[in-house]
Amino acid sequence: LTPLCPRQPYVELTGDSVRVRMGALGKADLPLEKISRVGRMSWPWWGGLGVRLGGKGLVAYVAQSGPTAVIDLSEPTKVWMPLPWTSRRVAIAVEDLEGFLASLAAQKVIVDFGAEKGPEDTN
Repeated sequence: LTPLCPRQPYVELTGDSVRVRMGALGKADLPLEKISRVGRMSWPWWGGLGVRLGGKGLVAYVAQSGPTAVIDLSEPTKVWMPLPWTSRRVAIAVEDLEGFLASLAAQKVIVDFGAEKGPEDTN
């Protein structure tokens, strides 16, 4: 990803949104008020890395396979990959998944700490 992503990808939880940046490849600003649920899924190695379009409209920002947060939105929201795209589901690979989920739960976001789902799952 280094040649295509000169800056370090990051996820930031601000006071009112989840901000995702993956260099020039993609970005998303997800307002907390539009987040209906957050869970976890396992991003497969064969799904690829970087900014990806998954099944059923899922947009993923992943630098590694494995445990990933999946955010369900209450309404379609514009994200960039690098062109504008509208999605109701966004997957984000973060270094500290449990800490990220706990931070969202502290912001009164509904977090499902249960079992992982695959990228093809819709609920």
